[in-house]
Amino acid sequence: MTSSRIGFFLYALILSLTGCIKAEIFRDVTGSSDMDFVHENGEQGLLWLAEILGPGVGVLDVDGDDFLDIWAVQGGPLLNRHESLPSDQVFKNISSDDGLQFRSITDEANVEATGYGMGIATGDVDRDGDVDVFLANFGANELWINRGDGSFSEMHKVSGLAGEEWSVAGSFVDVDRDQALDLYVVNYVGFKTAIHKECLGISLKPDYCAPTAYRPSPDKLYLNIDGGIFQDRSKSLNIQSRVGGGLGVISADFDDDGLIDLYVANDPTANFLWRNLGSDGFQDVALITGSAVNGDGKSEASMGVDVRDFDQDCDMDLFMTNLTSETNTLFRNSGKGWFLDATNRAKLGASSYPYTGFGTGWIDLDLDGDLDLLVANGAVSLNANESRSEEELPLGQRNQLWLNDGQGQFVEVLDDEFVLDTEVSRGVAFADLDNDGDIDVLVANNGGPLRVFENVKADGNNWIGLTVKDRDSYAYHAKLSIVGEPCVSRVVRTDGSYASANDPRVVFGLGKTVEEPKISVTWPDGEAQTFGPLTINQYHVLTR
Repeated sequence: MTSSRIGFFLYALILSLTGCIKAEIFRDVTGSSDMDFVHENGEQGLLWLAEILGPGVGVLDVDGDDFLDIWAVQGGPLLNRHESLPSDQVFKNISSDDGLQFRSITDEANVEATGYGMGIATGDVDRDGDVDVFLANFGANELWINRGDGSFSEMHKVSGLAGEEWSVAGSFVDVDRDQALDLYVVNYVGFKTAIHKECLGISLKPDYCAPTAYRPSPDKLYLNIDGGIFQDRSKSLNIQSRVGGGLGVISADFDDDGLIDLYVANDPTANFLWRNLGSDGFQDVALITGSAVNGDGKSEASMGVDVRDFDQDCDMDLFMTNLTSETNTLFRNSGKGWFLDATNRAKLGASSYPYTGFGTGWIDLDLDGDLDLLVANGAVSLNANESRSEEELPLGQRNQLWLNDGQGQFVEVLDDEFVLDTEVSRGVAFADLDNDGDIDVLVANNGGPLRVFENVKADGNNWIGLTVKDRDSYAYHAKLSIVGEPCVSRVVRTDGSYASANDPRVVFGLGKTVEEPKISVTWPDGEAQTFGPLTINQYHVLTR
């Protein structure tokens, strides 16, 4: 038994004294689904900072067949980029009753995305009813417009989104309520291979530099002015009044004023909460609302982020993944956008301390009605990860799962297939890939395979799935709740996690309830509408 395995089992023993459970939630079906994508990070032993942070992964219905397809973000070489370069890959979902199945349709989709990829964001930028793709790159960014026939056209040369910074993630959001999706782009630091610095880790051995070795880059906010043509309004809307070295972003109406705000996870500086002031632009209120730093007043190295009402008290809470020895952080919303650090109260502190988290999400894994938690881990420091065995990846760490006990606390799962392998996990996308009501997971590994995890945990619980559209397009940021249970709510969005794009559909886990629910929809402009009763254990399309 390797030293790292011994360490894992000792860790599991310690957790068993404080609370953990055994449960089969996910099955790794990467091989049986014919998913054969492997990420290339371009490393050459020189410890370039850019090689350790990608990739993300996205899901979208490319061809309108009601099955979510996969867009896998690729890297490639960091030098000699004038030569033949690998492209992102698009995989069609051809799943059946025999199981999840995918085949590459990259050429058919007319996709040749050969930038050094980091993240992906999805949204219908031209409001034609199909989903378009933004790619955040180490280098010029890209915009791919869905033609509606299963193929894409590149628009980045004319869209105004190319940029010059190192971009990591994006969020499509209608910030000015003109019914066109705008785009917030998270930029990291000013690293380039030509100005690479040699850094030492905590053991005084060569290691990857901390981001503080380079200047942080300002984020960008682009307004959609003409069906996919964007204008940089970052300065006039006050977004560049603060600079932080961002890695994650998510959109939500934190203060319930009808305007969509933005939360940015920065590494390693204080996080931003950009409150939308309408025509007056944005104001960073993270510090005064208690969401900039942890409960000890310390800024952390944040990567992934999610926003949900995990405690079902009718306001949006925040969860973010952080660096080894910092613990992940749960900010509980105490009402109208004021936050308290509830990490330890929720029993999420000690279990996350040894790991560096990236992709994350609150999802109802077992369809019992409350939100569970998932984190993909992978180190960013060789020296800080020295407990690994010789045969394991230098930055490899296992992933983590926690089930919600229904009382606002989480219990870690230690024997699921999702948490057993040691890889360098980064982006995570959440999607019901087989349309059976439970949420499956895609994990993008740095320098490794894209993993497909099928959810097998439903335990006979019931559910209802909802595709929510405003005319032809997804109704991004529409809020849904079960009538009679106003604090059991979900929001239509695809952003969050880390550098990834998620399923735009909403699923409510109903447990053993067999009653057909009514669903209340509050549309982005504030209009409310009720649908139902709706048949359980199937998807419905709710359209305005």
